[in-house]
Amino acid sequence: TGSMLLNSIEAFFESSGKVDGVFTTIDFGTRDVVKGSFDILRRHQHRGPLVNTEFYTGWFDHWTEEHSSVSTNEVVEHLDKMLSMNASVVLYMFHGGTSFGYKAGANNESRGYVPVTTSYDYDAPMTEAGDPTEKFIAIRNVISKPIAVPLMALGKIRLERLYNLTDIRSIYAHAATSSELPLSFEQINQSQALVLYDTWVSFFPMNPAALNVSGIRDRGYVYLDDVYQGLISRMDKVFQIMIPVTKGQRLTLLVESQGRINYDALNDPKGIISNVTLSAETLTHWNMTRIDERNHFGNPLRPVSPKRNTPSRRSSSAPGLAVYEARFQLRQSPALDTFIRLDHWKKGAVILNGFNLGRYWTPMGPQKTLYVPAVLFKPNNVLNVIELEQAPCWEGSTKCFVEFVDKPYIN
Repeated sequence: TGSMLLNSIEAFFESSGKVDGVFTTIDFGTRDVVKGSFDILRRHQHRGPLVNTEFYTGWFDHWTEEHSSVSTNEVVEHLDKMLSMNASVVLYMFHGGTSFGYKAGANNESRGYVPVTTSYDYDAPMTEAGDPTEKFIAIRNVISKPIAVPLMALGKIRLERLYNLTDIRSIYAHAATSSELPLSFEQINQSQALVLYDTWVSFFPMNPAALNVSGIRDRGYVYLDDVYQGLISRMDKVFQIMIPVTKGQRLTLLVESQGRINYDALNDPKGIISNVTLSAETLTHWNMTRIDERNHFGNPLRPVSPKRNTPSRRSSSAPGLAVYEARFQLRQSPALDTFIRLDHWKKGAVILNGFNLGRYWTPMGPQKTLYVPAVLFKPNNVLNVIELEQAPCWEGSTKCFVEFVDKPYIN
């Protein structure tokens, strides 16, 4: 995960200034005027979000002094004002807790050295023991006031076929690895997504022949000479299918990683992790082609779209892998968050302007939409759908579209 560097200036100590090239925020509490404090931030940083990284809900205690407190009314009035300005706020503290042992600090103030108490109660919204206070309830009420963030519905976007399996193999030929036996994703430096496993049948098998892939991780789409034949699936416990094959044909398995086990099992390799047999004969001489859509789809710096009159642009009712594309202008400003529906599509992934929105599996559910953050949109947009099973885009089809809607569908 990445980290963001920022520097924060104190409203009461403006000369602390800003660090060039680093995002700047501000700290202030109820003794400061909200607008005036953010005006200070704007003098140092003319644009960007308004952020108070330490809004003081209370204050710490020194030994020999009275307990510090900050009025609940003042806290919620300032918080409400900041939120009304669309500012982001960090409550310091929300729960102060305890400085156990000898960990409590001290301050160097005008009157000299003053040590801080063991308790960091801070008059925070939650007590030292974690109990809610009147201030907690009041802050919760303020935070719950804003209405839901508006969403946008862009309607239907039609797509055209961009690539088929043959195109994909050619595009990613530079990312191919050869091996006597199949290699896992990890062995060819592929962390997730898709890998093409290709070999040629070098003998005369039975026809039809039993294709066995006991080590499929996780889902394998089987092709002969780039024509789809059937499915092998770890989840469905389908490890063998019968295929009408003969010597000299190209056998392809398009293998999809469906996600790594989150906990319990610590070893969950992906790809093909066993020998592959055809009529009980072990298949050898494999080519593994890594498919990394980040290097191609939606990237204006690397145009790879075939011309419109190439065969892969034609509509097709054939099942199997295909990549579809739509280019559209965003006429709404500013862009808002939205959701994309793929009612007539089967299984795959969606990429907007080079950003992978994630997997869809519409017939299975329960998820029927993918969330699309507003920040991904540009004035001119490229949308790609990687369909693994069968797109609704046969000749004359009225279903070859996706739809941007203003609410999620999960059933």
